[in-house]
Amino acid sequence: MSRWPGNPKREITSFGSLDRSSLMTRVRSTGNATTEMRMAKLLRTARISGWRRHQDLPGKPDFCWPRERIALFVDGCFWHGHRCGKNISPKKNARLWAQKIKANQNRDRKNSRKLRNDGWMVLRVWECRLKKEPNDCISSIATLLSPVGKK
Repeated sequence: MSRWPGNPKREITSFGSLDRSSLMTRVRSTGNATTEMRMAKLLRTARISGWRRHQDLPGKPDFCWPRERIALFVDGCFWHGHRCGKNISPKKNARLWAQKIKANQNRDRKNSRKLRNDGWMVLRVWECRLKKEPNDCISSIATLLSPVGKK
């Protein structure tokens, strides 16, 4: 991927008076409130146990159940290119952003394939679905964890 143009310390973003560098340092790769933390709370509320976080597996799943060999990724709509309407296309550096998101999608597919080849079931939940349909997300997980859901 090519180098991002401009000076990140001087470019003001559309997020108030934050420069690009300050904005990007606020983006969390783990512990994100709209994805990981929301899912952790839902899992606890549903009394679904046995999960671990950030295991050393391909793609570093957000949650996994090692005994059942289930890996769960909670993907942010913008960063992983979901076409739900939340995926706002940036106006500045649009081509580079498109390349970045495409690379993320390719990496996601590669990691899912690797996990499946290693005998894991992979479940991906979108940020928007987690927000709008949390009970459906939990039901999908519970079904995989139940003896009936296992193949």
